[in-house]
Amino acid sequence: MEYSHRYRAYPTQEVAERLEHHLDVHRQLYNHVRWNYENSPEDDKPSEYDQNNKLPEWKRKWPVFGELYSKAAQATVARFHRNLSNLRKKRERVHRWSAQTAIAR
Repeated sequence: MEYSHRYRAYPTQEVAERLEHHLDVHRQLYNHVRWNYENSPEDDKPSEYDQNNKLPEWKRKWPVFGELYSKAAQATVARFHRNLSNLRKKRERVHRWSAQTAIAR
Protein backbone atom coordinates (compact mmCIF):
# COMPACT_ATOMS: atom_id res chain seq x y z
CA MET A 1 0.00 0.00 0.00
CA GLU A 2 1.29 3.44 -0.88
CA TYR A 3 1.12 6.13 1.75
CA SER A 4 1.21 9.78 0.98
CA HIS A 5 1.89 12.38 3.57
CA ARG A 6 -0.22 15.51 3.68
CA TYR A 7 1.04 18.84 4.83
CA ARG A 8 -0.97 22.01 5.10
CA ALA A 9 0.47 24.73 2.88
CA TYR A 10 -0.03 28.43 3.16
CA PRO A 11 1.24 29.78 -0.17
CA THR A 12 1.45 33.44 -0.98
CA GLN A 13 -1.07 34.81 -3.47
CA GLU A 14 1.54 34.73 -6.26
CA VAL A 15 2.51 31.12 -5.55
CA ALA A 16 -1.15 30.10 -5.27
CA GLU A 17 -1.84 31.60 -8.70
CA ARG A 18 1.12 29.73 -10.22
CA LEU A 19 -0.05 26.47 -8.64
CA GLU A 20 -3.56 27.04 -9.99
CA HIS A 21 -2.12 27.69 -13.45
CA HIS A 22 -0.03 24.50 -13.40
CA LEU A 23 -3.02 22.45 -12.26
CA ASP A 24 -5.04 23.95 -15.10
CA VAL A 25 -2.35 23.06 -17.66
CA HIS A 26 -2.23 19.48 -16.32
CA ARG A 27 -6.03 19.32 -16.60
CA GLN A 28 -5.83 20.51 -20.21
CA LEU A 29 -3.14 17.93 -21.01
CA TYR A 30 -5.14 15.13 -19.34
CA ASN A 31 -8.22 16.10 -21.36
CA HIS A 32 -6.17 16.20 -24.56
CA VAL A 33 -4.72 12.74 -23.85
CA ARG A 34 -8.27 11.50 -23.30
CA TRP A 35 -9.50 13.18 -26.50
CA ASN A 36 -6.61 11.66 -28.47
CA TYR A 37 -7.37 8.22 -27.05
CA GLU A 38 -11.12 8.39 -27.65
CA ASN A 39 -10.76 9.70 -31.21
CA SER A 40 -8.35 6.96 -32.26
CA PRO A 41 -9.63 3.97 -34.23
CA GLU A 42 -10.99 1.23 -31.99
CA ASP A 43 -8.40 -1.28 -33.24
CA ASP A 44 -5.46 1.15 -32.90
CA LYS A 45 -5.75 2.86 -29.50
CA PRO A 46 -2.53 4.64 -28.48
CA SER A 47 -0.59 3.21 -25.57
CA GLU A 48 0.99 5.25 -22.80
CA TYR A 49 4.30 4.91 -24.66
CA ASP A 50 2.75 6.21 -27.89
CA GLN A 51 1.20 9.21 -26.17
CA ASN A 52 4.42 10.01 -24.31
CA ASN A 53 6.15 10.08 -27.70
CA LYS A 54 3.54 12.59 -28.95
CA LEU A 55 4.28 15.03 -26.12
CA PRO A 56 7.07 16.91 -27.98
CA GLU A 57 4.77 17.38 -30.97
CA TRP A 58 1.93 18.60 -28.73
CA LYS A 59 4.33 20.98 -26.97
CA ARG A 60 5.26 22.51 -30.32
CA LYS A 61 1.64 22.76 -31.40
CA TRP A 62 0.31 24.07 -28.05
CA PRO A 63 3.03 26.08 -26.26
CA VAL A 64 1.10 25.99 -22.96
CA PHE A 65 2.05 22.29 -22.65
CA GLY A 66 5.69 23.35 -22.94
CA GLU A 67 5.39 25.04 -19.55
CA LEU A 68 5.29 21.61 -17.90
CA TYR A 69 8.42 19.65 -17.13
CA SER A 70 8.65 16.51 -19.26
CA LYS A 71 8.46 14.15 -16.29
CA ALA A 72 5.37 15.93 -14.98
CA ALA A 73 3.68 15.71 -18.39
CA GLN A 74 4.57 12.03 -18.64
CA ALA A 75 3.09 11.48 -15.18
CA THR A 76 -0.17 13.06 -16.38
CA VAL A 77 -0.25 10.67 -19.36
CA ALA A 78 0.51 7.76 -17.02
CA ARG A 79 -2.33 8.86 -14.71
CA PHE A 80 -4.79 8.72 -17.61
CA HIS A 81 -3.72 5.20 -18.58
CA ARG A 82 -3.72 4.02 -14.95
CA ASN A 83 -7.26 5.39 -14.52
CA LEU A 84 -8.31 3.66 -17.74
CA SER A 85 -6.86 0.35 -16.54
CA ASN A 86 -8.55 0.65 -13.13
CA LEU A 87 -11.87 1.45 -14.80
CA ARG A 88 -11.57 -1.67 -16.97
CA LYS A 89 -10.89 -3.80 -13.88
CA LYS A 90 -13.93 -2.38 -12.10
CA ARG A 91 -16.12 -3.03 -15.13
CA GLU A 92 -14.91 -6.63 -15.30
CA ARG A 93 -15.74 -7.16 -11.62
CA VAL A 94 -19.22 -5.71 -12.08
CA HIS A 95 -19.75 -7.83 -15.18
CA ARG A 96 -18.63 -10.99 -13.37
CA TRP A 97 -20.82 -10.11 -10.37
CA SER A 98 -23.92 -9.51 -12.53
CA ALA A 99 -23.27 -12.75 -14.43
CA GLN A 100 -23.00 -14.69 -11.16
CA THR A 101 -26.22 -13.21 -9.79
CA ALA A 102 -28.01 -14.02 -13.05
CA ILE A 103 -26.89 -17.68 -12.77
CA ALA A 104 -28.01 -17.83 -9.13
CA ARG A 105 -31.54 -16.74 -10.02
